[in-house]
Amino acid sequence: MPTVAYAYNGVTILLSAETATNQEFVEQFKSEMMTHKANHLRVTVINIQDEEKVVVAENSELVIALGVKALDLASKLRTTTPVIGVFTPLPTFNALLNTSKRELGNFSAIVLDQPYSRQIALIRLAMPDAKNVGVLLGNVSSQQADTLNEAADKNAFNLIERLIYTPSDLIPKLKNLLNHSDVLLAIPDPAIYSRETAQPILLTSYRHAKPVFGYSLSYVRAGALAAVYSTTKQLAKQAVEMAIESKSTPDQLPAPQTPKYFSVAINLQVARSLSMTLPSELTLREKLIQLENDDEELH
Repeated sequence: MPTVAYAYNGVTILLSAETATNQEFVEQFKSEMMTHKANHLRVTVINIQDEEKVVVAENSELVIALGVKALDLASKLRTTTPVIGVFTPLPTFNALLNTSKRELGNFSAIVLDQPYSRQIALIRLAMPDAKNVGVLLGNVSSQQADTLNEAADKNAFNLIERLIYTPSDLIPKLKNLLNHSDVLLAIPDPAIYSRETAQPILLTSYRHAKPVFGYSLSYVRAGALAAVYSTTKQLAKQAVEMAIESKSTPDQLPAPQTPKYFSVAINLQVARSLSMTLPSELTLREKLIQLENDDEELH
């Protein structure tokens, strides 16, 4: 039997945990709803840790799941209940899409991953004379090698890859990669980048006098030179736009999206240590936005 979806009249936000980040998202989401004059849509917030069984008004609610645990739970709701995930990496979203037997029409996300084109364009803007970009790939990220190479080619970079199969591969292959690269691009892969490996990777790169471009604000604070990242408020703004766009056709959610709004972070201390002078964070962000707008006009 085909599923029947109804225009929803409320939004339920599922929290994986009661964190400051999740609370900031909820507050910004409500604020953005008022800005869009969509406050007729009631917003319900459920912390899944506080509930033995999560009950959602299925068929009349859009569910926004914050975090992997919340999205996993939401994926098991009736397919007549549209679900949008936030704070979930793309590989995890794809795995849940597959195991839940849901379809993209009723299951979507704003994934954590910044588009590679944006990350590599930042390197080009910050290091106009660089030629070789090094990247470490694991089982998860190696599936994106073609997309990475396309972004590198577009920005006139030679992409140099090293595959990491075991934890013992990491530092030896990183040292080899740094000997052949001008810069290291860090991309999310649980087999490579973790709390345990962050400092060894950053210290090794620093000793080779090679900058690291990260994928989060925390990575920049830890010692990466720069990164493109999206704030919680920026993700909440995008989630409201998705919610409003899909209100009348909840069985036709937009396809999973990378973050639309973003910021740039620079570690000035690292820049000074590497004797590098970079444009300001605001200048880099504005140039990236202009590049993406130009691309949209071309297509």
